Order: sequence, then structure tokens, then C-alpha cells
Amino acid sequence: MLRSRRPGFTLIELLVVIAIIAVLIALLLPAVQAAREAARRSQCVNNFKQMGLAMHNYHGALGSFPIGRMGSGYDYSPQAPQRRTWAFSILPYLEQGNLFNSVNFDLQFYEGANTTVIRSGIAAFQCPSDTPTMQEPDTAYPRSKGSIVVNWGNTHFFQDETNSAINAGRNNGPVTYPGDSSGNPFTGPLGTVSFMGAPFKGNHSTNLRDITDGTSNTILCGEVIMGPNSGAPNYDHRGDIFNDDYNCTMFMTYTPPNSSIPDALAGDANGEPYCSWRLPNTPPCTGGTPVFNASRSRHPGGVNTLMADGSVKFMKDSISPPTWQALGSIAGGEVISADSY
Repeated sequence: MLRSRRPGFTLIELLVVIAIIAVLIALLLPAVQAAREAARRSQCVNNFKQMGLAMHNYHGALGSFPIGRMGSGYDYSPQAPQRRTWAFSILPYLEQGNLFNSVNFDLQFYEGANTTVIRSGIAAFQCPSDTPTMQEPDTAYPRSKGSIVVNWGNTHFFQDETNSAINAGRNNGPVTYPGDSSGNPFTGPLGTVSFMGAPFKGNHSTNLRDITDGTSNTILCGEVIMGPNSGAPNYDHRGDIFNDDYNCTMFMTYTPPNSSIPDALAGDANGEPYCSWRLPNTPPCTGGTPVFNASRSRHPGGVNTLMADGSVKFMKDSISPPTWQALGSIAGGEVISADSY
């Protein structure tokens, strides 16, 4: 009696099916990744909008935007110069009133009584496209970091400050660019630029009347990539929002978004740059001074920005440096075309 054979796949047919499946997966994965990034970027935009509401509610209540940073280098005698940044001040307007109430403003930001605040990961400060990280995790004062930081103007950390007390003993590392640490005008890798004001400064608050360039033509906040930390000596200041030190809670528009020009992050007493240059996926950096750092993100093609009028705009990496620098100033008097960014 003859038995009929069941039809089956030959080896060649099986290999063809596997190859087709592999091609389909290869085509599908980028689409899935793009969809996930679109969702992360949308959440990032929402966080910027929340920050815009918080900033304007703060302005409405107190008549100005928060002081950029306070503490080191400033004279508050007879009180001691307690170090803190705008990130503390804005907490009640981000529905973080309980955290704000736990801050001891008589102590430095890193002291024990303030560890509850500085260790708290706050989603409103972060962009989901970036990876959350802790600053100085091997110390007694590890800190949560943020992607959303404030605009420090179109030059460098010291802006137009010339008082030697501001930068005395705080300019370690090689002097990469001409002039002293408070140079204004500033000459760097993109030429000479004069400081034209910023919405956030050291020991000074700015109000809407000061923004004579127009609120729709002035950046209030932008993105940075939270520099990775793995313990000494790999400490990266970028995104260290509660710290008033170099490059921590701010960015400058001297270099364009996601610039290939390394961020200048000075260095500690041993000349070690305040960036994790040894670790993978670290944004470009050097130990040079005067210090400046660009706006950076994990989004392809550009960065999100919060304008002073409360709108959120995506700025392309291809924006021209003069236009980007003009958007970073508050009183430069530049004429910016709507189609230039």
C-alpha cells in the first residue's frame, strides 16, 4: 500500500523565508525607533511648555525671572554666600512645593539637610530622549541632573563680569582662548563676540522689560545632554542643575546646537576637566577656559528651545552661528528673519 508524502519546505525555501523575515525586521526597526523618538520628543516639548508656564508664573508673582545663580564669588556680608541656582527657585511653580519647602536656604546646596532635594529626579527638568544620570555618585552629595537648562547668553560663563573676586581661584585648567576669564569681548574658535545681555545671569534677575530684542526672538531655556558620571575623576558638569559652578545649569549660544567644537569646561585643582571625556557617548569637551558649553540633545537634527514668549521651537543644527548668537542675547538689537531658523 502506497503512503502519500506530506508536502514540506525544502532547505532553500526555508532560507528564502528567513531572509524575507530578516529584511522585514530591518525595515521595521527604524520605523519603530523613529516612532519611539517622536514620542520622547513630544514629551520633551511638553516639559518645555511646563517650564515656560512655570517661568512666567514666577515672573507674574515676583516681577522677574529667577536669578541664574547665587553664591560663589559674590559678597552678601554679613551673610555667607550660600550657593544655589534658579532650579531651586522654580520648584513651587513646577508643582514641587513640598520639595521647595524642604530646602534649607541657610546652607550650601550640597549639605546634608538639602540632600532630599538634590537627589530627587524631577521629570519636568528632563528630556526622555536623554539618559538620566546622577552627578558625583561616589560622594556624600550625589545630585539628580536635568536636560532643561537656562540661556546664559552669547559668550561664556562669566558674561560681562569683570570683578576679580568673581573668578579668583575658579579658573583652573589651561587658558585655551585669548583674554582673561572675564573677557568681554570674547575671542574664541568662532571669532570675537561681545556680550549682549542674557535672560539669566549671576546674582542678577531679568524681567521682560529688559528683553528689548523681543520675547519671540530670545531663547529662555534650551537642552543639554546630561553628561555621564561614573565616579572620580569622571564628573561631568553639564546638566548639574542645582550646582552654581561652571557649565552646570546653563548653556551659551556662542557655539551652535550640537556643535563639533568641544565645550570648554575648565578643570579642577589638578587640571582635570569637568567632563567625562573618558566615557563613551560623552559630548565633545575640553578643559579650556574661558568656559562655555553648547546646547545639545539626543534628537536627530537639532534641539528644543523655550522662547521668552513661552513658545517652544525646534532649532536645527544647521542654524547659522550669528543667528544663534543673536537669539541668545536680550539686547543686541539684531534683526532676525523668521525664515533664518
